[in-house]
Amino acid sequence: MKLSPRDQQIFTAVMSMYCNGEGQPVPSSKIAKQKGMAVCSATVRNAMARLEKVGLLCSPYTSAGRMPTDAGFKFWLSEYLNLSDIGHYWQPGQSKLVELAHSLSQKYQVCCCVGLPQASSQIIFRVEVLGFDSSSWLVLLIDRAGQSQNILIDKPDFETDAQRYQFASWMNTVFSQQPLKEGLQRMFAMANSAPKTCTAQLTQWTSQLHQQLGSDNCILLGERHLYNAIESDKELNLGVGFLHDIEDKLAFKNGLSLIMGNELSSYQLGKTVILSLPYFENGEYQSRFCVICSTCAPIEAIIEEFSLAST
Repeated sequence: MKLSPRDQQIFTAVMSMYCNGEGQPVPSSKIAKQKGMAVCSATVRNAMARLEKVGLLCSPYTSAGRMPTDAGFKFWLSEYLNLSDIGHYWQPGQSKLVELAHSLSQKYQVCCCVGLPQASSQIIFRVEVLGFDSSSWLVLLIDRAGQSQNILIDKPDFETDAQRYQFASWMNTVFSQQPLKEGLQRMFAMANSAPKTCTAQLTQWTSQLHQQLGSDNCILLGERHLYNAIESDKELNLGVGFLHDIEDKLAFKNGLSLIMGNELSSYQLGKTVILSLPYFENGEYQSRFCVICSTCAPIEAIIEEFSLAST
């Protein structure tokens, strides 16, 4: 879509004024008074009418000013803010992911859903099995740097310390010096060598560990900001499944991308914008960093934060 310079100027003015936290239709008189515009209200109204005709703006009712359509949002963000140029093969590290999510959520009152780095490549140095509570053991899968994956599994019936020590010894044999993914496969392959006292529940433990370590994990911050933005108290069930749905929509597209909330009908996100940036580790795709916000949120400022963080 090709706009005249005048229509471009007025369109970007509408977008900037609408995305100011209020989300109110923008009147022509307000744009005409903007510094550097040098046009009268009638000229602005004519431009707005043309932009409405091509589907970029709409009016909620007569003489209400104009507001962007979903198509307008997509056109604005893709044509004027160069989303695809931001964050190619971004490799931030987990601490930076968490720090950025906290910062964006608190500063702009938005919701951040962030997939954590996949753990399958972590090489295990040792395994510890600790008594956690009356029904669970805590399995610590520890690498050489001292970082661990902590997994709760069910205790066997009438468990003893001797059983726990035997299970820990077997787990060390299975996992020692192995990546997590390989260790999980070895648990199945070496099941016959497990302590006899643990055989009865080995299938259950193996399944529990595989399910928890083999699935992605994520953090969700500022969920209440999102509920306020869409004026809903209904549980949205955002999390790993949401990130998978975003990835399905974007088909592993690199760089910062945009999805309108109503494109994900199963989540009932209404008038929201989802900004999504994939990240990598050692050149391998890990997951996505998503900001879910109202259409009237300060989107330009949020995009600038992404741009600064990914350089």
